[in-house]
Amino acid sequence: MKAVIYARYSSERQTEQSIEGQLRECTEFADQNDITIIGTYIDRAKTGRNDNCAEFQRMLRDSSRKIFDAVIVWKIDRFGRNREDIAKNKAILRRNGVTVLYAKEHIPEGAEGIILEGLLESLAEYYSAELKEKIIRGMRESAYKCQFNGSGLALGYSVDKEHKFHIDENGATVVRMIFDLYDGGMKIADILRHLQQRGIKTLHNKDFTNYGITRILKNRQYIGEYRWRDIIIPGGMPRIISDEQFERVQTEMEKNKKAPARKRGGDVPFLLTAKLFCGNCKSTMVGDSGTSKNGNSFYYYTCRTRKTKKGCKKKSVRKDWIEQEITRLTAEYVLKDDIIDYISDRIVEIQQKERNDKSAINYLNSRLSDTNTAINNIMKAIEAGIFTETTGNRLKELEADRNELLLEIEKEEILRPVISKEQVIFFLNRFKNGDVKDKKYQQQIIDLFVNKIYLYDDKIIITYNYSGDNNEVSADIVEQAAFGAEFECSDTVTPPPPK
Repeated sequence: MKAVIYARYSSERQTEQSIEGQLRECTEFADQNDITIIGTYIDRAKTGRNDNCAEFQRMLRDSSRKIFDAVIVWKIDRFGRNREDIAKNKAILRRNGVTVLYAKEHIPEGAEGIILEGLLESLAEYYSAELKEKIIRGMRESAYKCQFNGSGLALGYSVDKEHKFHIDENGATVVRMIFDLYDGGMKIADILRHLQQRGIKTLHNKDFTNYGITRILKNRQYIGEYRWRDIIIPGGMPRIISDEQFERVQTEMEKNKKAPARKRGGDVPFLLTAKLFCGNCKSTMVGDSGTSKNGNSFYYYTCRTRKTKKGCKKKSVRKDWIEQEITRLTAEYVLKDDIIDYISDRIVEIQQKERNDKSAINYLNSRLSDTNTAINNIMKAIEAGIFTETTGNRLKELEADRNELLLEIEKEEILRPVISKEQVIFFLNRFKNGDVKDKKYQQQIIDLFVNKIYLYDDKIIITYNYSGDNNEVSADIVEQAAFGAEFECSDTVTPPPPK
């Protein structure tokens, strides 16, 4: 008799030995009964509550090829834990002339064998249902303690050994950026491009998608709300986003959902999106457009609070005027020799701090150590005579991971070239004497230097970046470093709000 072995374990927490033990005992059973093993089918970390397992389905398909006479499984619960599925799949094998044999459960021929097999199938199904109840009961207890239950971990959070949530500042920074950009009037498609241009990845180091950004914007965990099934615990999670900003975003998303075709200014870029704020109420000023009686389009920025009719009196401002004015003021104020000299010194200082930061390489070395340990464990198993196709595949995966980690470590260890102060000065001097009416020049100046703008009816307050990473300078540092600026708004150049 020719036979194949089918083995399965259903949890990532179970060890490789679970599979190896099944294979060993099934092989011993075959030797004792003069059965020749011609192959194995193995499903790792698959549930036994249904038969939707890739290797199990392949075994069923292969049975029609008449290349084996029997399937050996360790126990009946490895073949399934649902009587209907077990009966259906055994019928498929029986039609193909294949018998199911159990290495650890002797089932005699005849009527008593049928009764015993039915009893074992019932016990397997009972065990599956009982196990599910125990797991869910345990998960509910964990949920009441606001612990991580194994479902997808949201960007911005990490979990400790006690399954408690903590804020991961790297991810939280990305989450806050996404909320700020959307709250500032940027569309999801534009946010996606913004993240892609900066090489920002998801928690699993993949590219963001429109759907992924939408899920982040709707995720109530970011306002501290813990949720698992019907259990909702306000304050059960560390907060990343304020209630006020979250509700503004939900209102805007609902409005955009009801009017998906509505566009603000078509393809006209609003250069100050997410940078321009109302001086009166500190709300963002969003880009908008209108059409005059003669059919001409005009574009402007409007206070979001006023737009939603909540009482702010801030006048709207023409888009072209404010973008040109910010560019002119920045060029006049920042592109001066003493300010350029200050920026150059700060950039050199920041570079030195980055060169001294070893956190990334320490993290990579820790992962490399774990990978090497896993490889050594598999090699010990191979030396002990335990080797399967799956073991070989896992070893290849770990070796590929190790090579990738070694490459990343090598990249980190190669010191990045240091830009000298003279090179920074040369670069910044290129922006002097540009045409403030040129849109490309405006975008370069605004993207490179401007952090936030607070627009009042009689003045403008601008804060500037002090590095290329959009790091905001706080108010007191701005004054000390002479790197923030306050300018008067001329009534003659600020137009009245469009009608």
